[in-house]
Amino acid sequence: MKKFKNTKIVFVTILFVLFFFISKFILDKDSQDDKNYYLNMQTKLLQTKYATSYRYFKIMASDIYNMYSQNQKLIFLLSQTKNASKDKLTYLRTSIYTLLLKNYKRLNNMGISQVHFYLPNNISFLRMYKPSEFGDDVSSIKKSVVLTNKQQKFHEGFEACHYMLGLRFIYPLYDYDKHYIGSVEISYSTKQLLKSITDDFVYDSHILVSKSIAKNTIIERQLKSNYKNTWEAKDYYIEESTHKKVGVINFFNELDTPEFRVKIAKGIQSQQAFTTIAQYNYKHITLSFLPMCSVNGNKNISYIVTYTESEYLSNIELESYYIYILIVVVLALLYLFSIYVIINQENLKELALYDNLTKLPNRTLFKIELKNAINRALRYNSKVALIFIDLDGFKKVNDTYGHHVGDKLLINIAQRLVKVLRKTDLVSRIGGDEFTVILSDTNEIDKILEVAHDIIKSVNEEVLINNSLIHVGASIGVSIYPDHNKNIEELVKLADQMMYISKESGKNMVIIFNYKE
Repeated sequence: MKKFKNTKIVFVTILFVLFFFISKFILDKDSQDDKNYYLNMQTKLLQTKYATSYRYFKIMASDIYNMYSQNQKLIFLLSQTKNASKDKLTYLRTSIYTLLLKNYKRLNNMGISQVHFYLPNNISFLRMYKPSEFGDDVSSIKKSVVLTNKQQKFHEGFEACHYMLGLRFIYPLYDYDKHYIGSVEISYSTKQLLKSITDDFVYDSHILVSKSIAKNTIIERQLKSNYKNTWEAKDYYIEESTHKKVGVINFFNELDTPEFRVKIAKGIQSQQAFTTIAQYNYKHITLSFLPMCSVNGNKNISYIVTYTESEYLSNIELESYYIYILIVVVLALLYLFSIYVIINQENLKELALYDNLTKLPNRTLFKIELKNAINRALRYNSKVALIFIDLDGFKKVNDTYGHHVGDKLLINIAQRLVKVLRKTDLVSRIGGDEFTVILSDTNEIDKILEVAHDIIKSVNEEVLINNSLIHVGASIGVSIYPDHNKNIEELVKLADQMMYISKESGKNMVIIFNYKE
């Protein structure tokens, strides 16, 4: 019974452990799916902000271009640059600068960083931002200008030049006779772009610029002052950065690990926008990387990077934690309740089938086992001996020494009976000082008598209880299936009757129905 109970407990324990890990797996997967969905949304949000800002800048640049292309005086002055002398070029440059200065200042306040005019041969004619610098050939550093002048078509995209990386819109210019007279660049700084896509939740936003592009185009003094190495990607410089939160530098230092570098490197290698997660001061930070397409379609020239605080991710983690705790508590309570039920069920079975004092099978279990033994005997054509035992002198022990001594004696006798019998035999206490023994697979009466006399001998042994030597005897009655009766109830009655005949015949005797020794 105890072994069966332990097996049940082990099975229930394994079941609950398995259910716990399955629940945890489902919870973790669900949480990870929510995180992945959120990260995809963050990436799409950055792409949407970028696309909206880009469209806005492009519309603004287009309006400026239309304004310039319809400015008759500007177009006339630019048309005069063809084959003009140096002095005339200076005059024309000064005239155009004077004409556009007021307008440029207004545009500069609106976010336009540069308006730059080029001659058809890719020579810089006028930089509104730095009018003193002109006459340089930009063919080697500005593909956008070369393509626009060559194809006489509009080009756009991110491009690095001597001073900075910028979003450039290059438009072709014509005089009123439709003769090509050069091109105009309307550009925005990366700082202006970052400003347009940054909100209050952003820890930091900055631009990563390919080192190979930067070293080949940006002049050395600008490179040293405006570009720094970054842990995020070894092949990129960091150009613009706005540290909006206190302690963000410490945050960057904590993220600078080989594992995190590898994760970002894989994302950049894909040339796709991506978002990943980091933790700082118990807060979740999303790192979003968006490649910016250059004029020639290269996606590796630069990246917009934003570090954004995410309450949603923190809530997902907190929610998962609470659900996890709830599952643990519920499973623990259910487990304890199951163990309680198992133990109580087994205890109830024990109370129903076993004698509470001696722990031997009681009358109920005795009848069940007797029926099983007879069924086996019927199947295998063997015999079953039923032995009834009544203790002689037990009442005197109770009266003389008290019931507590009598109980100890009964326990002692029960243990002795178990030792005398085979493991296949069953001894039961059916009440008071009465015991029964079922001897299975017994075909010889001599063997039955031998067991019965061994029982008497064992019971007759004196036992020391509470410093008193106690001695009792045993009267035994025996009936045999199927020799004496095939009916279980009749077989029990016969054994009981034989026991009382034994007791009346002088005690410490064995009486077998219809048998004389």
